Amino acid sequence: MSSAKILEIGFKRLLAFILSVVFISTGYSQASKNVKLLEFKYGFQAPMADLKTRFGGSNDLGLSLQFASLTHTTFIGVEGIFFFGSTVKEDVLANLRTFDGNIIGIQGAIGDVSLKERGFYAGLDAGKIFKTTKVENNLTGIRAQVGAGLLQHKIRVQDNANNIPSLDKKYIKGYDRLTNGPAVHLSIGYQYENPNNNFHFNLMGDIYGSRTASRRDYDNMTGGYLDEKRTDILAGLTISYIVSISRTDKADHIYY
Repeated sequence: MSSAKILEIGFKRLLAFILSVVFISTGYSQASKNVKLLEFKYGFQAPMADLKTRFGGSNDLGLSLQFASLTHTTFIGVEGIFFFGSTVKEDVLANLRTFDGNIIGIQGAIGDVSLKERGFYAGLDAGKIFKTTKVENNLTGIRAQVGAGLLQHKIRVQDNANNIPSLDKKYIKGYDRLTNGPAVHLSIGYQYENPNNNFHFNLMGDIYGSRTASRRDYDNMTGGYLDEKRTDILAGLTISYIVSISRTDKADHIYY
């Protein structure tokens, strides 16, 4: 069984565990003084350590579901972040290029190929909000959280003219350098909850740290397996719009 397949099975188990936490926490959120927070995220990340030799800066879009205690101002939840960028520093197509840097396609036509960054982080998190307001049942304050999950990234090879046989779907895995591994997510920032309406947000400083490895059995550029262990780090800022869903004991008293 290949290392890629092993990780695929492990990630499915991770997703199953995350879903279990969601169902268990849903019961927790039904109790008095507890709310569910749905967060829509956008941010910018800068690569560090080994990751900066492969990619430049990236943007990210994310979604998280948090179950928060208004009494203790603590929360647990799940989150997923998709990050993407257009700066790729490793030329995985160098062995296909001519002396002038072009790639020749079908019938001698010059190919139009783009290299882009794609990746995601998915995991569980928990944290606490240190209140800076005296308003009751309000989650405004300094927010700190820690999480653990899986970080994955790859090089998206995009044949825009679709005229290069070497980049057909059956060969593309030899160029994308799919890489993943266990990760931690540390975050600290400020959260504001408007006591009069549903305008809530947070601004967070994030750092993702991961110990990763290649998940492809063969790399076309090097002619072998990329067996080195990597330390991949992303650091940046994220702003989130938060929808708070509060619920009383009776199901017909749900309000938004």
